[in-house]
Formats: sequence, structure tokens, C-alpha cells
Amino acid sequence: MGSHLLPLTLANTVGECDLNKGCGAEFVQKGRLPPRGLEAPLPAVERACSVDGDADRIVFHFWRSINGTPTWRLLDGDKIAALFSAFIIEQLDTLALHPPLSMAVVQTAYANGAAGAYIRSLGVTTRLAKTGVKYVHHVATQYDLAVYFEANGHGTLLFSDRALSMIQAARDTARDAGDAPKEAAATRVLLVKQLINQAIGDALSDLLLVEGILSHRGWGLAEWDDLYEDLPSRQTKLAVADRTALTVSDDETRTLVPAALQVQLDALAAATECGRCFVRPSGTEDVVRVYAEAKSVEAADALALQVAQATWRLAGGVGEMPTSV
Repeated sequence: MGSHLLPLTLANTVGECDLNKGCGAEFVQKGRLPPRGLEAPLPAVERACSVDGDADRIVFHFWRSINGTPTWRLLDGDKIAALFSAFIIEQLDTLALHPPLSMAVVQTAYANGAAGAYIRSLGVTTRLAKTGVKYVHHVATQYDLAVYFEANGHGTLLFSDRALSMIQAARDTARDAGDAPKEAAATRVLLVKQLINQAIGDALSDLLLVEGILSHRGWGLAEWDDLYEDLPSRQTKLAVADRTALTVSDDETRTLVPAALQVQLDALAAATECGRCFVRPSGTEDVVRVYAEAKSVEAADALALQVAQATWRLAGGVGEMPTSV
């Protein structure tokens, strides 16, 4: 793609600041904060993206006016997965392959519930895998076509050999029959395969595919942002005496031991509008990580605190019981 089609302005590069300090994809996505230099709207910046130091994660963000107030908006890995899957399924619907290809979007338990609901509304299967892109990648290989992303912007799109063979055959058949819409749909999918890096983690190829899809649709970030509205969520962590005393299901959405904890989590989620919560032991330190989402920010915060307190009581919390998140 020529530079005149996609002008890029680099900011927060090495030499201007410490690597990732206040500006990397992890800082932006985890903190839900704009990076250094974009704390307020800039007239010359319509949209921006943030990558991490080795450029394997990417998130997008921009400022938009909501009810007359400038509001910073984040488009994370969930939104990228939604954009990619909507584009691919649109092309597959036009191709009407028989037999159809299997397709799924693979996420982790940290994926926002609104993202999963939107993707399923497209008729696409959603799967949850254990946290860690290597686990997500493994599940993705079980399908002919798979989009996988963690919320932090780490992901890609996979094509099986069967998928490529069928799409190439469909393109050739459509070309011979003079079926321009089907030929164009097949060509678009094959171009996606050519552009995307199927190895784990390539923020630059993800950037180019996002820009390609937005250009094809004639969209800016606002139209992409409007695909769905994230449910407010809250993450926190709780120190415990022994994290190995807590075990969870393979997709980390259910607590298996202590069993009484999952009973309480189910009750807390059921009592909260659009409530969802889970806990998982950290892989690196003696803490339990807590996730909660709900209809409002206040409800998500309250649910996260209740989950942390229940975990403190039943999973060997150390120190004083938490009173805030």
C-alpha cells in the first residue's frame, strides 16, 4: 500500500521516551487510558493505534463527541476480532460454499460479553480458551477459518489448506461463469490471506488489515466503534496464601476448587444486571485475578469487590479483606 494512501505519523518512539512507558498497547488497553500526547483531542489526529515494544499487540483509539462532550474511545482486540469476522462472514455468505467452511472466533474469558454477543449475531461460533495466545491459537487450528484475539490486541486470522483450496476453486469457477460478485468475494478473502501474518502476533499486518477493511467499507473509527457497545468491566487482584489451592475449568470461566466459591460467584452474577464474573490464579505470583462486568461502571465495580471479598473468605486471602477495587 502506497504511503500516500495510508500516511502514518509516529509518536512516542524510542528516544522520545522509555519503551512502552505511558504509551504501549498494554498501558492503553489495561488502563483504559489514552497514551502520552493524546490525553486530549488533537485536530490533526483522526485516529490512532498503539503497539507494544515488539509490535505483536495493537489497539486502536480515537476521540469522538458524545452528547457534545469529547470522549476517548478504545477499540481493543475484541473490536478487531468483530471487524475481521464481520468482513469474512460477509464474503463467505456471498460465496455460499458447499459444503460450508467451519469458522469460529476464539477468545479468552476476558473478552467482553458484548463482543461475543455481536459475533454470535453474525452466525459465527465463539470459543473460549485458556488465557495466553498459545492456547487460543491451538483452539483456532481446529477450524477451517478462525479469527482469534485476546482483548489486549494480540491475535490474527488463520486459514486451513482446505479453506484456501475451496476459496480458490470458487474464485476460478465464478470467473469462468462471469459471476463478478462471487469472484470479488473470493478474491477479497484470498487477499486477506496474503496480507495477514498467520504466525502469532504481528501488529503491523493487523494494522494493515484493519485499514484495508475500513477503506473497503468507507468507514472511520466511529462506524467501527458502533458495531456494539462494550459492557463496563473491572479487573483487580487479590493476594492469597497459595494460588494453587484454587483450580478452574479449562476456559477459566468456572471455579472448580473450592466449589463453594463458584456457588457464590453464580449468585453474585445473577443478582447483577448483565453480570458476569470469574476468578483465576495468576501464573506468576500468589494472587487471584478477578474479572467482573455489568450493565454500568458502578455495578461492575461493586460486583468485582463482592467477588474479591468472597474469594478472600473462601480461597485463603491474606491481609485484610478488600474494601475497594
